[in-house]
Amino acid sequence: MSRILLSVVACLGVTSAGISQSAPNKIDLSDPSLVFVDESVIPIPLEIFASLDKLGNQDWGQQVNEREVKLNMNRSRTAMLFGLVISEGFIAVQAKDKDAVKRIGREVLRLAQPLNVANEVEGHANAIMNTAGDGNWAQVRKELDKTRQTVLDEMKSNRDDDLVDLVSLGGWLGGTEALAAVLKSNYTVEGSDLLNQPELVGKLKSDFNSLPRRVRNGKLFNQVGKTLSHLESLMKIDGNGIISEGKVIEISVATSNLVQAIYES
Repeated sequence: MSRILLSVVACLGVTSAGISQSAPNKIDLSDPSLVFVDESVIPIPLEIFASLDKLGNQDWGQQVNEREVKLNMNRSRTAMLFGLVISEGFIAVQAKDKDAVKRIGREVLRLAQPLNVANEVEGHANAIMNTAGDGNWAQVRKELDKTRQTVLDEMKSNRDDDLVDLVSLGGWLGGTEALAAVLKSNYTVEGSDLLNQPELVGKLKSDFNSLPRRVRNGKLFNQVGKTLSHLESLMKIDGNGIISEGKVIEISVATSNLVQAIYES
């Protein structure tokens, strides 16, 4: 199976400091500036949220959800959940919610244990909580992304390559859920173009379906596959060249339902 690209910074106009200079309206897989790793692309949460800055001031506090993080023996589900929690951290940063970020720092460490990367993540988790306490939001963003990268690097070293894909998929899902929720409450044609991602979702679906059956076995992962297929059809512009408000609502419902299923499974 192809491995996931973890740096499309050039595509999304994100500097090393994590600040969007000129984030595009969508991710174009034909963009010659993209650098591919074994032909697969998934934007990381840092990049997604840099693009979300294009939406201007929003009530991000409404998107901070204090969901219960339940651990179980399914490491594939844990990997997706880890990606989601990192995304929740970026949402909490957008909302400047210190308590939420500190909670997420603790959850990151809990989830790292069954993924066998707790020792490597502990320093990052502490830094997330400490910098949140200081209100240093730019640094919290950096630490969240460092945490994600450290986990992926360690999982690769541990030959958990298939779980790497699921961490990244979870991160993309969390960012997309947040974007769709914001647009559902405050729809604009310009903002909705950030959801114009049919080729990207098609690639996500293809990569997910290429995972070994043992990695994506069970009711939850059947839902993942069906949701990706549904999102691929929804994230296409219509005859007027837009993602309609109705489609944005459908995207919001589909991503929210899947996120809820991952948390509750």
